[in-house]
Amino acid sequence: MRKYLLLLSLAVFFSLEAHADVPFDTCPSQAFLFQSSPSKLYGVNLATGGYSELAATTGLNTHINAVGFNDTDRYIYGFDYDNVNVIRIGKNYAGEQLSVSGLPEGQRFISGDVHDNVYYLHQRALGLFKIDLSPLLTDSSSTLIAEAIESNLGTLRASDVAINPIDGKLYAVDNPSYDLYQVDLSTGNAEVVTNMSTDIGVPSGGFGAIYFDVNGNLYLSRNTDGKIFRVDLSDEDEIASGDVAVEHFADGPASAQNDGARCANAPIVDEDSTIDFGDAPDSYLTLLASNGPRHEINTGYYLGAIAPDSEGDGFISPLDDNKAGFADEDGVGFVTTLEAGNTAIVSVQASTTGYLSAWIDWNQDGDFEDLNEKIISDNLLSAGTNALSIAVPVDAVIGSTWSRFRFAETSGLNFYGGATTGEVEDHPITVMEDGSSLRYYPSSSGYATVAYEDNWPKEGDYDMNDVVIRFRVTETLDENDKITRVLIQGYLAAYGAGYHNGFAFRLGGLSRTDINAATTLTHNAVVQEHNGLELDANEAIFIVSDDLKQKLPSGCMYYRTAQHCHEAISFEFEIDVYFDESVDTSSLMSMPYDPFVFATPGAYVRDGLWYNPGRGLEIHLADQEPTEKFDTYWYGWWSDSSDPGSDRYFKTSSNHPWALLITDQWSWPREHVDLVDAYAEFAGYAESAGNNNVNWYLLEKATTDKTFAPED
Repeated sequence: MRKYLLLLSLAVFFSLEAHADVPFDTCPSQAFLFQSSPSKLYGVNLATGGYSELAATTGLNTHINAVGFNDTDRYIYGFDYDNVNVIRIGKNYAGEQLSVSGLPEGQRFISGDVHDNVYYLHQRALGLFKIDLSPLLTDSSSTLIAEAIESNLGTLRASDVAINPIDGKLYAVDNPSYDLYQVDLSTGNAEVVTNMSTDIGVPSGGFGAIYFDVNGNLYLSRNTDGKIFRVDLSDEDEIASGDVAVEHFADGPASAQNDGARCANAPIVDEDSTIDFGDAPDSYLTLLASNGPRHEINTGYYLGAIAPDSEGDGFISPLDDNKAGFADEDGVGFVTTLEAGNTAIVSVQASTTGYLSAWIDWNQDGDFEDLNEKIISDNLLSAGTNALSIAVPVDAVIGSTWSRFRFAETSGLNFYGGATTGEVEDHPITVMEDGSSLRYYPSSSGYATVAYEDNWPKEGDYDMNDVVIRFRVTETLDENDKITRVLIQGYLAAYGAGYHNGFAFRLGGLSRTDINAATTLTHNAVVQEHNGLELDANEAIFIVSDDLKQKLPSGCMYYRTAQHCHEAISFEFEIDVYFDESVDTSSLMSMPYDPFVFATPGAYVRDGLWYNPGRGLEIHLADQEPTEKFDTYWYGWWSDSSDPGSDRYFKTSSNHPWALLITDQWSWPREHVDLVDAYAEFAGYAESAGNNNVNWYLLEKATTDKTFAPED
């Protein structure tokens, strides 16, 4: 009998232990939303409005209000409305009653929050109270003491309150006036920051769940329709002047009984992001801070054949979604050119039936605000390929601009804001004159790879990753097939060189005087003061950068060539070349023209060279004649077997070149890995003058663990 009682006692003990709640593991980025009576618990993604049920019950069979997250012990604290008591909830969502003295007997609280280990409660008729939670850190059975805070809040009707982690002040919205109040918790002084009536629109209704993020943004969830608004309360001067921004941010769940809590020290989007963002320049509202477009992924709604990957924020130059992750921007294709005054055809591939809206910046003013710039409005797409017509305005500005396409389960999306399903694709486009056409290298959306071994005229370690550039070329042709514009876009993909190298393009067959002054050079979406045209050369040579080494992020000397150096893309460029009308462009060298590297003037160059040749040391693709600046003294030195008389340049006696051009996004060798070791078929390709092993560069032909893999 004693044995039986002992076993029963142990069973009860372990059962209680199994159901005892424990703290959350981290400061979570999701927002917690308590709804209904008895309360159910939901997790809300404030960035998109998406939500999911976390717990159908807290085990207390009660309605829970006044919830707040305590970053000190990582528990949610709240008020048990039915049993008139303070509770706490951990990561198992099992509510626990706490012992509290000092609160008005029998009085209920509906709004509260936690800050610096203090739980604050508010009730219209009673005012503010605070409860120090410190005793629970050492003894969970401690009795907590509530103290009243003298305040001039008066009869504020607030459905919830939240405390700003930046200024430590409490904020609340009065219903129905929609005045936003700020309360100094040290003095109890309350002041109106702004009236939000105009910004939030109709329908009316209280904000039963409000939250802060680590950057001082306040999020307000409206009960009646679930709309989430964001108020920037990060700047004390703007708060003092009442000049705070209030904007519709996302659409969440509606409910008659809401209360919310989140860890205010967490960002809205963390490293576990499940959100797809855009990647146009931020003037189009792209970043989260700008309320840029964003969609919850893994919902079955997307554009193209590849479902979108997730990002922590929008990508702006020098990054875009395809450079930073998978090439998932594949859902929108322009079947015909965009010609001013004509109709264009766009092909859009949808994963399932859903709504598409799209915008184009016709006047190139850097936004999608103008009335005619919404080109597609809630078009219901079918699963598969959809052909859509776009009317290009006759006054559309000729040249480069941006488009944005958003696809989702529901209609009504703007060019900014959150969505619970779908995908956003931002595409750079070109508006042309009637009769014009475009020609691409290697394609309209792909990149070619050019890679250099910078030890010329020595063969060096021959890892062919000292400078790796990815680029594409777009030519605009008039109705007579005359080239009127050349657009070269690219980025620095890797830099394994210890030396300093510059990078340039020569437009062979043209002279410097053939270039129109409208030509521009852009670095990371910023137009440079000089367009890059080399002024002391007769040829049309464009210097992208005199020193690519200065474009690298700090932290790793083998930029994207060693597997521990996975820094993000840091340098993007664009050369937009125009010609005078009288220029005969028929002599222009065929694409890809002539990309080359050169020694940075004034920097240390090579072991074994007794002077600094600067621009005089160039490395071009095999059998490409160098420019007029090249120092021909070095022909034939060390490993070089150049012979200008037979048009042989920049090759060894075994036909191994110092530069490679691959018409794809090639995977280059890792640092100090010989090209022949990384791609065994390359030797046969080079030594046969390109007749054998023509597909040597394909990734499936690479030696395992010998090439750089950004995804590793």
